[in-house]
Amino acid sequence: MRFYQLLMLTGLVILVILGLNTSNQGINNLTREERQAVLDVDYDQGDIRLEALGNSHSYSVDRLSAILPELKQQSRRVVNGSVDYLKKIWTIFDAVFLYE
Repeated sequence: MRFYQLLMLTGLVILVILGLNTSNQGINNLTREERQAVLDVDYDQGDIRLEALGNSHSYSVDRLSAILPELKQQSRRVVNGSVDYLKKIWTIFDAVFLYE
């Protein structure tokens, strides 16, 4: 069950990012500006280029594979912290609005 919840949340985040990128492209077409995408990932000859909110970052695949265990551990901490935070918010919401 937890896998499906994570899959649904990931899908929702991807849809939001795609919507922001689409609206950004529409604004660019209307105003003739050249704003960067909200989030864009590109692979080019062994390098991964990440553009987030107009800032571009380039990462080597070899370097990323070397630090992959650390990234996994840190991402688990972030996800667990986010889940704990959302549980606290739900508890407060439940106590204030749904308590009978």
